[in-house]
Amino acid sequence: MDWAELAGLPLIINTVSGTTFPDMWPDGSRPEVGAECRNFDEWLEQVAVGLGVGTAPVAAARRYTHPFVRLVPLTGAPPVPAYLAHPSHGAHPQAARFAHHAWRAADELGTS
Repeated sequence: MDWAELAGLPLIINTVSGTTFPDMWPDGSRPEVGAECRNFDEWLEQVAVGLGVGTAPVAAARRYTHPFVRLVPLTGAPPVPAYLAHPSHGAHPQAARFAHHAWRAADELGTS
């Protein structure tokens, strides 16, 4: 399914930690909001009961499933920001090195 096709469907919006909002589509072809929620579990349940559709990064889609939700790959979707988190104290001895290399790779890709 193409990203633009979602504009014709009601969208479930996670207002606290979601990554998809109607303003990601051009004026005049934005989806209506089917429902709002405040966390991923509520979002998944609202999709499951048919209040609308939602989008999720691949990592979330692979990790969280629901027997009444069908996952369909999207084409043409905008990039989703991702963050690297590691403990500031008591981390694995290589955590700081890993973070350094991740930032460097992001800089090389122009994504930081």
